[in-house]
Amino acid sequence: MPRRRSKPSSPRRLTIAHVTHEAVDHLGGIGTVLEGLMSSPVYQSAVGRSILIGPCATHVAADPAKRLGEHGTVLYSSVDQIDELNLGPKFRPVEWAFNVAIVYGKRVYHPPGEDRSGEAEVLLIDVFRSSPDRLNVFKLRLWETFGLDSSLYESDWSYEEYTRLAEPAFYALRSLLSDTDLPCTLFAHEYMGMPAALAAILDGGDDFRTVFHAHECATARRLVEDHPGHDTMFYNVLEQAREKDLFVEDVFGNLSHVMRHALVSRSHVCDAVIAVGDRTRDEMRFLNRELSETQIDLVYNGLPAAKVTSAQKRASRGMLLEYAEKLVDFEPDVLLTHVTRPVISKGLWRDVAVCHELDQRFGAAGHKGVLFILTSAGGVRRRQDVRQMEKTYGWPRHHHHGFPDLVGPEVDLHHMIEPFNADHRHIQIVLVNQFGWSRSRIGERLPAKMTIADLRRAADVEFGMATYEPFGISPLEPLGAGALCVISTVCGCEGFVEHVTEDQAMDNVIAADFTRLDRPMTLDELLNMDRVTRDRIETLEARRVADELMKRLPFSDESARADLISSGQKLVARMGWDQVLEESMLPMLRRICNGPIARV
Repeated sequence: MPRRRSKPSSPRRLTIAHVTHEAVDHLGGIGTVLEGLMSSPVYQSAVGRSILIGPCATHVAADPAKRLGEHGTVLYSSVDQIDELNLGPKFRPVEWAFNVAIVYGKRVYHPPGEDRSGEAEVLLIDVFRSSPDRLNVFKLRLWETFGLDSSLYESDWSYEEYTRLAEPAFYALRSLLSDTDLPCTLFAHEYMGMPAALAAILDGGDDFRTVFHAHECATARRLVEDHPGHDTMFYNVLEQAREKDLFVEDVFGNLSHVMRHALVSRSHVCDAVIAVGDRTRDEMRFLNRELSETQIDLVYNGLPAAKVTSAQKRASRGMLLEYAEKLVDFEPDVLLTHVTRPVISKGLWRDVAVCHELDQRFGAAGHKGVLFILTSAGGVRRRQDVRQMEKTYGWPRHHHHGFPDLVGPEVDLHHMIEPFNADHRHIQIVLVNQFGWSRSRIGERLPAKMTIADLRRAADVEFGMATYEPFGISPLEPLGAGALCVISTVCGCEGFVEHVTEDQAMDNVIAADFTRLDRPMTLDELLNMDRVTRDRIETLEARRVADELMKRLPFSDESARADLISSGQKLVARMGWDQVLEESMLPMLRRICNGPIARV
């Protein structure tokens, strides 16, 4: 692409727009990232305006005041005839030109358990009835400039919605900005933000910079999840392929029909690409030669750093021990947890494999334990349903198929847990298929004052042995409370731990390496790996992890537990958003805002 040199610009404070599906609803990792950014005083001192951009559905009946969520304030909504700031002259031309509806306002962030808060502007656009003529012209430009063939993906609403969003979002955003706000840096959070980034590259000139924020590599996730060898196969293939100067389509075949791959593999046209972990950076470089030659900045996710004392830990453990005894009829001395989503990439069967190994070791040493797996495929169960299930058949210790109890992947998970509990005496697994942790969510047997914060503080072990985990905030959340966090070496957070500890071993984190082969394998052997081979490799690693846990668990030693809290607190103090911003994200932003940029 021809290079054009922009004029150096040194704005007093940066202007950043975030294009994401979590502009209002906190659905997963991106929402957690935005919350961490917006509430960081380091971010606030460097960024003058933050504008969150995403789609909405104004054609669906809703309370006008709630269109920006529980923590939002609507200042403009053409559908509801709201215009508190006289923004109509700016927004109406965009709405008329693209046949869209705009909702604009502000929302606040208050991270639970932290003494900080933040605020962002929110720009939502309903593209359900957008102009097909303008959209087709934009798609033609995407083909002519970037070789992106939209005709392959038009039946996929997730592509169509964000492609429809791109131009009206760009022009609505531009109408909000004054000259002193420029240049504006547009963050494309995952593949959803890429069409808007491409629109900014096409029409933004020197006024815009673009960043692709790789919270994952969608291509890699698909290949890992769909293959019986999962991560054991994929990361060994990646290593061998890169040694041979091969890229993903050289190994796995033509992927142009895969919409997410098509968008993410073009992220090299942005002014910067950032990855949340070392593995994600490697995956991005594996997509094509252009990305292999692109500077990809590592910007880890920050961790919550709430202060935890030994007294708080004892109080929280006391409540969970009390609840566990009511469920399993014995008082455990080891409390294990896994707070996660019930998807294949979380590798929940590995929890069961490690517990199988621990059961024998606990029996020999006279210990007992309970693993609580907190996950839900059925949303939030109603209080009356929870009470009925608890009273009728002892939920969540026991389960019935069908809503309000087991649905979707919860059924398969229960089919793993039920025979495990029947065959093991020293560890029991409790599947809590619910969101939240309070009496209204979990039942009357839970201690009245117990919260999700107590569950996180109470854990002696937190599992997170994922097959695909670009970063993994959740597996490290109990770190500051002295939990032993068992993560996979494919998790991005492992690289963050190594970074802050300068590769020195820490008692608080155990890295399970399910990519360690039991014998050398060729590329073809890896690509044809079956479940039997992977199970054999995983069994060996589960034994090693169990041995490590036996060495590190404090059991009834309160002094050892206090040491784990102390070392965990020291770790998380170096892993917060403030440190990430100062070390990684802000230097990247200053580089692209002040230096030369490449444009089509």
